[in-house]
Amino acid sequence: MLGKNAGDAEMTVEEFLNGKVSFWKFSKLLMQIYQKEEPLSQRLIRKLTEYNGDEGKERIARKVRNWMHDRNLPQNREELFKICFALELDEKSADMVLGIAAESGIHYRNARELVYAYSLRKGMDYPEAAECAKRLGVDMLNGSSGRAEVRNLCAEFPAEALTGHIRSRFDRIKTEKDLQNFFEVHREKFGIQHRTAYRKFRKMLESLLCPSQGEGLLPNEQDYSIKKVVEQYLRMGVPYDRRSGGYTQIQRTLKQHWPSAKSICEMCSGKADVDRKTLLLLYLATEGEGGTEISEPGSVMEHQRRMDLMLAQCGMPALNIHCPFDYLILLAVRQEEEDDFISGRMEKMLRKIFNTERPAAYLVTGE
Repeated sequence: MLGKNAGDAEMTVEEFLNGKVSFWKFSKLLMQIYQKEEPLSQRLIRKLTEYNGDEGKERIARKVRNWMHDRNLPQNREELFKICFALELDEKSADMVLGIAAESGIHYRNARELVYAYSLRKGMDYPEAAECAKRLGVDMLNGSSGRAEVRNLCAEFPAEALTGHIRSRFDRIKTEKDLQNFFEVHREKFGIQHRTAYRKFRKMLESLLCPSQGEGLLPNEQDYSIKKVVEQYLRMGVPYDRRSGGYTQIQRTLKQHWPSAKSICEMCSGKADVDRKTLLLLYLATEGEGGTEISEPGSVMEHQRRMDLMLAQCGMPALNIHCPFDYLILLAVRQEEEDDFISGRMEKMLRKIFNTERPAAYLVTGE
């Protein structure tokens, strides 16, 4: 890393703002895990042109240049999987790439991603993996995101239905026939949504929507609408503007996937999966649902431990000091100020980063 090491104990938002803290970049990650002799950019352009011939080589070359200059990240998980196949990564390396670039590693209850993981394990190329997924009918296995699935997301499931158990069984698969049999046995346990993440998301969100039923963590004991909860406790001064022009790379990275009232409603209805950033922001807004008081000895490490445990249970990467968003989370947790709310500390830093003037929501008690 260049500049100040993001893992140093003395971390400040001023150093963050002044560019004195360096973070892992997507281009550096790819260069470190790529093992072939062909130049990295050249290989990506060649292979992705094979996969997406109708997109045009020039357009693909422009995307690759943007990735290698860290101007932006791949648009979706499918594109990230294509990159993993193009670079002939193994399952473990692909899981790391997805975890860093998409905030969630391989989803082992998503049938399509299981096929991709199996294909990477067997050294197959992307077209072969896509054909295997088609033969096995993975989209039918994943099902829809209708009301029945949402009810299932809310329900409690035995251990054998959870991602960790599914993954341990999946590790034993050697052939496509094994994979087909695995799908037949576990077909009722697949889905595109993270069940554990959804249950934690709903529990924390409901403590904000109906604070009168909780332990009085919010300034006013009243029921809140989703829009008001998002505006007061989750946006934290981050602009809604979707354009990337005029923002620094750090600002663009922080803004990406930041929750809005619309995205929260889509997560509630099951139309969208619960993402890692939303879970962490909800943890801050609820203080982990009040389970740990900031004044308690060792509470700083306890908050970090509980957040890492929550992420692990949801199949998501642990807090990483080399990620800008995670850096701010850890900085907010570690700061010792008069403000008792971690989220208040986080909001003040974000308002400074984005130059927004309105005071932090947790400091406004008269609204």
